[in-house]
Amino acid sequence: MSDTRKNYRRREFQQLLDRLPREIRNLALAAFRQFCIDPALTSLRHRALKDTGKGAHLAGSFSVSINRQYRAIYFVDGDTNVWYWIGSHADYDVFTGGR
Repeated sequence: MSDTRKNYRRREFQQLLDRLPREIRNLALAAFRQFCIDPALTSLRHRALKDTGKGAHLAGSFSVSINRQYRAIYFVDGDTNVWYWIGSHADYDVFTGGR
């Protein structure tokens, strides 16, 4: 199942991605390619984020696993997935208000 939406990386996302270690950036790019082919792939642990009012994530956002330690977040705007955050799982918990 291919995702027919376009993908756009906000400047903030690209800046966060650029700050990650090279190995994690490479894993992120590989996960992104997998997502474009099949967003429902189990290993991506793709899920909708709850809007609890505690986090800094935007309402209607989704998260995708890069690996066990890193996640990326996007929201859907029409026919476009807008990627705006990527970071460690610990930072993800803070950003989403999970802990």
